[in-house]
This record gives sequence, C-alpha cells and structure tokens, in this order.
Amino acid sequence: MNIESLQSNWALWLALASLLIAAIMVTPELLKKTSRSKLNRVLADMKKARKEFRKSARKAQKAERRARKLLARADRLKPRILREAKEAFEDGKALAKILHDKVIVAEAHVTRVIHDEFPPEKHEEMREKHLPKIEKDLRPFSF
Repeated sequence: MNIESLQSNWALWLALASLLIAAIMVTPELLKKTSRSKLNRVLADMKKARKEFRKSARKAQKAERRARKLLARADRLKPRILREAKEAFEDGKALAKILHDKVIVAEAHVTRVIHDEFPPEKHEEMREKHLPKIEKDLRPFSF
C-alpha cells in the first residue's frame, strides 16, 4: 500500500473502518438475541436463585437451632434475647419463602424460553435436562 492509493481511496478506507467498527458493535448484540444465549442467561439466573435459596435455608435452620437452644434455657435468659432469637428465626423463614418463590419464577422463565425459542420436538428433552423433576402431589385437593 503506497501513499498514492491511500490518497486516492481515502473515502473507501474511511467507510471500511466505520463498517468494521459498526460490525464489532452489532455482533455482540446479535449474539445476545440467539435462543441458546437466552437459555443460558435464564439458566444462570435460576442457578443464582437456587444458590441464594439454599444459603437462606441454611441460615433459617441455624436461627431455628439457636432459638430452640435459647428456649431450653429461657428461665436464665433475658426476654429480649429470646424475642430477638424468635424474630431472627421468623425473618429467616420469611426470607427462605421469598427466595423459594424466586426459584419458582426462575424455573418458569426457563420453561418459557424453552417453549418460545426452541422447536417442539426438543421441548421435553430440554425440560428434562435443565429443570428439576417435579413430583406430583397425589393427595386430593382440599381446603
């Protein structure tokens, strides 16, 4: 490449550079919209929600054990300590319930992406691969 060709074709080189920059910017956005990337994104969200739920369930169990130990020694402790332990246990249970609901929502998102983005013949296979086995409750419905 010499100076003369660069001077005579400067507009062409400028257009090529701007096209290359545009391609570099557009390609990741197009890759984010593929069905596989959408599935990977919601699977990562589901994994994160499950991890948070497991962590909060462990903390709730720990708070329950602590509350039980303190209740066994209730006659020697201040009422404030017992009340705080009970509140911590109730808060832990409430947080675990909220995070369990978050897991259910994340699983529903995975199901929606599988249904919307993939062909029907792959739905069952992908649900079995990515979603946990749901055990049906065989008890009759009652209030």
